[in-house]
Amino acid sequence: MKIRHLGIAAITSIVLIYVSIVAWLYFNQRSLLYFPDKNISELSSYNLGATQEVFLESADGTKIQTWYSLPSKEGMPMVVYYHGNAHHLGQRNLKFKELIDMGYGFIAVSYRGFGKSEGQPSEAGIYNDARAAIKLLNDLGYETKDTIVIGESLGSGMAVKMATENKFKGIFLITPYTKIADRAQEIYWYLPVSALIQDNFNNIDNINKINDAPLLIVHGTEDDVIPDAHSQILMDTATGDKKLIIYPGKGHNNLDTRELYKEMTKYFNLSDESGVGVRHFA
Repeated sequence: MKIRHLGIAAITSIVLIYVSIVAWLYFNQRSLLYFPDKNISELSSYNLGATQEVFLESADGTKIQTWYSLPSKEGMPMVVYYHGNAHHLGQRNLKFKELIDMGYGFIAVSYRGFGKSEGQPSEAGIYNDARAAIKLLNDLGYETKDTIVIGESLGSGMAVKMATENKFKGIFLITPYTKIADRAQEIYWYLPVSALIQDNFNNIDNINKINDAPLLIVHGTEDDVIPDAHSQILMDTATGDKKLIIYPGKGHNNLDTRELYKEMTKYFNLSDESGVGVRHFA
């Protein structure tokens, strides 16, 4: 009888520990998804030339920090850039500098809670922030149909979602995911992730709802944040003009930005070399 009681007590303890883990992850999941940095310097310190800073009001009244620069070369399009889940705009200054040097204009929105933006990040709130960037684009006199949208990592969710609501010149996804629940399930395989997830950014369901525009996806084979299999699934699911470039030996944060933008320029300008399908670099 004593052994039986010990067994019941052990099982009860295991269940309580498991429930505690589930509860902790549920209530703290956003701290595991978003890593904002508020320690951003003034725009002038980032060597971005004529780039300007404006503060937009999101649909719910949240004040959002945004940087923009107009095209420096005639005929070059605007880019709307949705960043990843960590840091702030200033830590992406070299990526923006590459766009400027190539003649592009850009709009980059700092999600709520990031940089100088007010509020706390959430899926619904960040979608509103993404829409505010589109409104700024229009207010500056540009149309989405002449604009490339870039989604970096987490930002791929915003890029794909905005492409379901607007027609773009091109959609460029850098190290994207199928949906947050899929990646979370890979990490927390022992938990009922689908029942717990609050912010899902469901690319796999939205990818076929995008308005007609060519799609470019890039990923590295050594990405331990988001495995490249996610990009392959998105590629297989998407319809229309699409291209996936896989970089062997590259991880989540060490892809060559200049190389990526060269591929973007070639593909979305629809040059003779643009190509379709899957390309594996040696």
